[in-house]
Amino acid sequence: MPSSSPIILNVNDDLASRYVTSRVLSLAGFQVLEAGTGGETLALADEHTDLVILDVRLPDLSGLEVCRRLKSSPRTRNALVLHLSAQAVGAAERAQGLAHGADAYLVAPVDPEELVAQVHALLRLRRAEREVRVLSDQVQQQRRLLDLAMSAAADPIALYDGDGMLIFANHAVAASRGSHHVHVPGRNMDALRTLDPQLEPYALSLEAARRTGQVQRGRVTLSSDQGPRHFEYTMSPAAGPSGAVEAVIATGRDITEVRNAEDFREQFLGILGHDLRNPLNALSMSAQQLQRQGEMTQRQKVFTERILISAERMDRMIRQLLDFARARLGAGLPVVRSRCDLFDVVRGAVDESSASHPHREVRLELLGDGRGDWDADRLEQVVGNLVSNALKFSPPDTPVRVVAEATAKEALLRVHNLGVPIPEDQLPHLFAAWRRAGRSEREQGVSAGLGLGLYITEQIVRAHGGTVQVTSTEAKGTTFTVRLPRG
Repeated sequence: MPSSSPIILNVNDDLASRYVTSRVLSLAGFQVLEAGTGGETLALADEHTDLVILDVRLPDLSGLEVCRRLKSSPRTRNALVLHLSAQAVGAAERAQGLAHGADAYLVAPVDPEELVAQVHALLRLRRAEREVRVLSDQVQQQRRLLDLAMSAAADPIALYDGDGMLIFANHAVAASRGSHHVHVPGRNMDALRTLDPQLEPYALSLEAARRTGQVQRGRVTLSSDQGPRHFEYTMSPAAGPSGAVEAVIATGRDITEVRNAEDFREQFLGILGHDLRNPLNALSMSAQQLQRQGEMTQRQKVFTERILISAERMDRMIRQLLDFARARLGAGLPVVRSRCDLFDVVRGAVDESSASHPHREVRLELLGDGRGDWDADRLEQVVGNLVSNALKFSPPDTPVRVVAEATAKEALLRVHNLGVPIPEDQLPHLFAAWRRAGRSEREQGVSAGLGLGLYITEQIVRAHGGTVQVTSTEAKGTTFTVRLPRG
């Protein structure tokens, strides 16, 4: 059993010298064991021995050989060895002793205080070495667990150094690509993109993460043994003390099934919207024909008007479905530019909205010259969607304000309404598909749409090279701002 005090093995074949040394160490609080030969030393020393004070010249084995054996044995290799000799005192002998593994060398006779101080110094060294070993073992264990966890992770994980060299890629990276797998540690990103050009957008994101130190996110489609696979990835750079990026960890997620489901839904919606138009047109034309024929009772007129209003609303929904399908399945909504006056477009959309809401006030202000190259029909959708949205979500006794302003470089459209603001946490997602304005208090009693109006609005504006933004507060109300570069 190990003692609470350090265990020292004092080895000397001279009884008097051994007694003096043991006495000094015992008085200093150490637990001392004694041996007179090399054989006894090797028999007594074990894993609990902290220090061996070893004479160089012993009757059976050389102290140098004993030291070598102690240091080479798994049981005693961590024990410190202090050579203490009154005979082997030359510089060459001291150097030889240290070369055979001794940790220190003293020439006898030695002052007791110096001996105790030297022993304390060596034991401090041993404690430090033990602490280092414990910490090293802990680090190695943590590293092993980290490597194991990263290797076993279900999602792809890759680690790059500051120069873009691949340091680590887990099993999921290889499994996701099969025979197309090129992520082999030791390759830099240039080599990877050369081997697999499909990695180009991924490589550009890695370069941006290294250059800016900011997290990069994106999507990439890659070939695999199972066909095309779609991945979302996040690249998180780690900066060192100097601020330079020293590592980038990339994590991925296979979204192939989700993407395929989205594509199917969008194709289905496009087909459905197209096929619904024929029976809807027949329904609408029949109702219009009934109106033109006259000779209907008042009740019949009310029903016919309801049919036309519902058909118009269904037509708007179908147009939105078709626009959505075009935007998601193609390269955005197509625009056909021609010379037109944006102010005429805005005025026409506002007049139509006012006619549909005769009890509401829509204020229109036009500033500058609105002539330019735009798709008038598409921009009429933008204005109509924004004004309709403002009327729908504002108190009935408040006006909606529309301002169109043209400068030399761009045209601006602002649509403002008062009322309950859009929750701040919903603002970043307002232009996503299938989301309505999200103002629950304002939606009470309001007929719900498909949630595509603002999505389509942004797609049309982007197709013109412009932007659309929104601000919404309790004090100032809600304002949608569209900026269009002059075509």
